[in-house]
Amino acid sequence: MTIILCLTIAPQAWAQESPKEYHGKISYITSQNIYVRFDGTNDLLAGDTIFIRIDGSLKPLMLIESKSSYSAIGKPFPTVTVSLGQDVVGRSHRMKTAQAKGETHVSESGLKAVEAVSDSTGREPEESIYKQRIRGRMSLSSHSSFSNATSSDSHRVRYSLSLQAQNINDSRLSLETYANFSYLSSNWAAVQDNVFNALKIYSLALLYQAGDRSDIWLGRKINPNLSNIGAIDGLQFETGVKNFRFGAVVGFRPDYLDYSFNADLLEYGLYAAHQVNTGNGSVRSSLAIFEQTNSGETDRRFLYIQHSNSLLENLFFFLSSEIDLYKTNDGTGQNTFSLTSFYTAVRYRMTRRLWADLSYDNRKNVIYYETFKNLVDQLTDEATRQGVQFRVNYRPADLITLGANTSYRKRESDSRASTSYYGFVSLNQLSKLEATVTLSANVLKTVYLDGSVFGARVYTDLIPGKLSSSLGYRHVDYQFVGAEKSLIQHLSEWDVNWQIARKLSFSVSGETTFEKSDHYNRIYINLTKRF
Repeated sequence: MTIILCLTIAPQAWAQESPKEYHGKISYITSQNIYVRFDGTNDLLAGDTIFIRIDGSLKPLMLIESKSSYSAIGKPFPTVTVSLGQDVVGRSHRMKTAQAKGETHVSESGLKAVEAVSDSTGREPEESIYKQRIRGRMSLSSHSSFSNATSSDSHRVRYSLSLQAQNINDSRLSLETYANFSYLSSNWAAVQDNVFNALKIYSLALLYQAGDRSDIWLGRKINPNLSNIGAIDGLQFETGVKNFRFGAVVGFRPDYLDYSFNADLLEYGLYAAHQVNTGNGSVRSSLAIFEQTNSGETDRRFLYIQHSNSLLENLFFFLSSEIDLYKTNDGTGQNTFSLTSFYTAVRYRMTRRLWADLSYDNRKNVIYYETFKNLVDQLTDEATRQGVQFRVNYRPADLITLGANTSYRKRESDSRASTSYYGFVSLNQLSKLEATVTLSANVLKTVYLDGSVFGARVYTDLIPGKLSSSLGYRHVDYQFVGAEKSLIQHLSEWDVNWQIARKLSFSVSGETTFEKSDHYNRIYINLTKRF
């Protein structure tokens, strides 16, 4: 196996240097962009890829659209879910050949050759498979809201733990967990009544590597071959033959009210997956049949289909779908064959400076068990998540990035279509502070409102490698259908990030919303320790 691997990657190893990696974390999240701050200086460029680690493997998070010396901005790839403070890895890929006369950017699909073995099994190459590696992150944060329009202020405290312990004590046993404990200081009684009003366990599972190609998971985990099905509380077994993977799942769906364990929501299923890795990329397909019950009665039976493909250079494709075979309607069960959920996305990188993506989303509404989004961002997400969405980004020069995004949705129950038009321009490395200035505009039209949002944001490093900040402003004009009054808001936004030590960081961000006679304030403070 080692000889085959060496022969497979040797030509590329001779043709290019190993990619340089720069570690950082997610420092700010908006409805459109993700801001990443690195631990030190780097030579990343717009168009380079930022990764996050999922199940022990690096997965693409976004392409850099603009950056300063220590920070980067971009839009996440479809289906990617992240949180503040999450660790990231930036890779700078510069090809050097015997005939090279300068630096050339390696295509995104070219990143996959060296990772082929780890991707095919979800684990590291054999020589390191039983080496203990422990990584994690702990954070303490608070979110406060206060206003002159109400007499009651809101103060929320949040503790977070993310841990990956691979091959504990150099054994076949691994552990992963991600959990938050969040509560309102004025409503501790709700936590005493039900601890899961505050405690949200998104992942807590043990892995036992039963063989070279067999894994057994016990606990709460999202299966990467069944990602849109969500977390499963129970037992998952997977094995493989060559490029095929076969699995069985039996467990329970988390309670939809508080995300706790619910023994009444039994589900079980079988799935098969196929994956091929080449020097150009990979292709993975999976097919599953699931049965979900409620209090012992069959509630739903469905097929799940998922496919991802990056074999063609500079092209990434993803699709997931659910087809109902049995469902209940007003308490009566019936056999059916109907498409109930569908999502597809394609991203194409035409040149080093130009890329675009197109998606269609007909999935059910997402349930947010916790979110810090304000009213404007919530309305924007609700109006634009479903339907058709097209996005394009262009960097005509090293210091300029342009982007546009449009979406369309028309459901049978809607009286009119919902549309959104968004555009931005970013000017990078301005002045001695190497500031990034972004101007944006968003025009919305939904079933219940017509609106526009215009904004500007400045992001800069105050002390390189240690202290950075940003300052923003947005003007909101929403006219609700059938209402005489409109909603006019002026939003001021700011944040400061302090890298106290290599693995210790502190951040504070604030937002003030001004209306005609009222104003609302939100402050978010976070202390994160990585290990």
